Amino acid sequence: MSFHALATGTLTADPQRRQGSKATFATGTLRVDAGGGETFFLSIIAFGETAEHLLEFSAHDALSVSGKARPTSWTNGGGEERRGLSLTVEQIASLKLRAKATGRPAYSKNSNKARPRHSYPKHRLARDPVPDLPADSVDDLYNEIIP
Repeated sequence: MSFHALATGTLTADPQRRQGSKATFATGTLRVDAGGGETFFLSIIAFGETAEHLLEFSAHDALSVSGKARPTSWTNGGGEERRGLSLTVEQIASLKLRAKATGRPAYSKNSNKARPRHSYPKHRLARDPVPDLPADSVDDLYNEIIP
């Protein structure tokens, strides 16, 4: 049995590159808040370009993943049967700002440097000079508004 799922959480460790008999893939574990103080761990696996995208992330990065999920079960070292979910990732969405091609972080809390301002085209009317008004006409306006 499988179903389509969307999960949001944080990576517990860096995703691992694996080599299969036919192709390379990536695996990882996502820590997901299940509500009510409950947490569960979602095993994720990605193939192809999605695997390469997953490998760009590291431990503690926040992600949303979607794809085909299936329930899994195993026996741990203590002989207890454990249950979980495994998700084959089809889409990944990062919940952090991405670094630009310059190699610098996209955002840093401690950055005191001013960001460069973008120059936006001004409205055509903003190019026209504002006519100077005689001081007495401005005073007359205020006198009409404020007695």
